[in-house]
Amino acid sequence: MKKILRYIILFTFSLLTANQIWQNLSFDKMPLSVIKVAIILTIFELLLKPVIKILLIPINILTLGLFRMVIDTLGLYLAVFFLADFKVGNIFISQYNYQVNNFWAYLLSSFTIGTILYIYNLILRKSKPKK
Repeated sequence: MKKILRYIILFTFSLLTANQIWQNLSFDKMPLSVIKVAIILTIFELLLKPVIKILLIPINILTLGLFRMVIDTLGLYLAVFFLADFKVGNIFISQYNYQVNNFWAYLLSSFTIGTILYIYNLILRKSKPKK
């Protein structure tokens, strides 16, 4: 139960941080929508992702592990599919006047959320007192 609650909280902060970076995630009902998306991503991370990874081991080996990013992107697709009040929009990089659309916006958002989640996990892991 602690692990589930921890992932929900970490995903909530990761979503908000990624939204500050790219500004492409739209939540209609702000606090409730973010928590719902975090719950869906937690369920995906803890239950579905290990099964999908096992089923797709041959593809992962062929792509040298890069297909894991596509598997992470499926979590965002699930959240958009199940929630009407959450959307992933295009990413506009104004410095280069470039726009990232469709699947690539999902992939970049998913990569950003995963990286931020990893950093938050590292911070929490290092701050635990050793027994």
